[in-house]
Amino acid sequence: MNLKISIPKKRFGQHWLINDEILEKIKKNAELNEKDFILEIGPGKGALTSRLLDSKIKGLHAVELDIDLIKFLENKFSNRENFSLEQGDILSINLRNSSKFTKVIANIPYNITGPILDLFIGRLGKLPKYNLKKIIFLMQKDVADRIIAKEGSSNNGALSTRIKLLSRVKKICDVHPTSFKPPPKVYSSLVSFAPLSLSSRLDLEIEKTIENLLKITFNARRKKLRNTLCSVFSKENISILEKQSEIDFNMRPQDISVDQWIKLAMHCITINN
Repeated sequence: MNLKISIPKKRFGQHWLINDEILEKIKKNAELNEKDFILEIGPGKGALTSRLLDSKIKGLHAVELDIDLIKFLENKFSNRENFSLEQGDILSINLRNSSKFTKVIANIPYNITGPILDLFIGRLGKLPKYNLKKIIFLMQKDVADRIIAKEGSSNNGALSTRIKLLSRVKKICDVHPTSFKPPPKVYSSLVSFAPLSLSSRLDLEIEKTIENLLKITFNARRKKLRNTLCSVFSKENISILEKQSEIDFNMRPQDISVDQWIKLAMHCITINN
C-alpha cells in the first residue's frame, strides 16, 4: 500500500476509527433503510463505508479531502453501483446530489466541528440547507458534553440551546482514544441528531430573537441577566420582562432552560413591537 495512504495525515485531522464495536454502533444507530441516501464525510480508508454499503440503502456519496485516498477508495468500491465519491472540502464544495441526502454520517475533524454543525444542523433564524432525517457525528467529547448540557450545568451555553432548538439530540456513547489510529489526545463521543422539520421549528422571528439574547448574555456568562440585558432594554422594560416571563433575572444565562429562552424571546418581541 502507498505510504501516503497507510499513514494518517495530521494536517487533515485524520484519526481513523478502527474499533469494530463502535463502527457497528454507528451503523445500528443510523437505522438505515432502502430509501436512505447517505452522505459520508471523510471516509478515510472506507472502514465505515463498507459497513454502510452492506446495508440496504439507496446510495452513499462520500466526500474526502485527502486526494491521496481518492484512487484507493475508487478501487476499493469499484463494484458498488450505489457508491459515489467526491474530492474536496466539505465546507466549500458544491455537493452533488445534495437534495437526495437523508442522513449524514461522519467522524468529524475536531478543528472544523463548529462549521460542520452550522452546515448540517443549521442556525437559528435561518432556513435549513438540507432536509435530513438523521445525523450521526463522532466528535470531541468536550463539545458533545456542551451540546447535551442542561440548564444549571457549567457546560450549558449558547451552543446547547441552539442545537436543542434545531434538533433532537442524544449521546450514544463515549469513545476511548485507542479506538482510533493514531489515538487523539482526547476522548470522543458518538452523538445522534434528528433535525426538526421546518414545521416543527419556532417562528423564525422568535429564533432570531433567541439568537440575539444568547449572544448578549453568554458573551458575559458570569453576569446576571439583568446586568447584560440592560445594554438593550431600559430598566423599566427589564422589570416588565422579568414579571411577564416569570424568570428570575438574578440568574445567569447557563441557568436558563430552553423553554424559558423561548418565553423570554416572545415577550421581547411584544415589547419591541
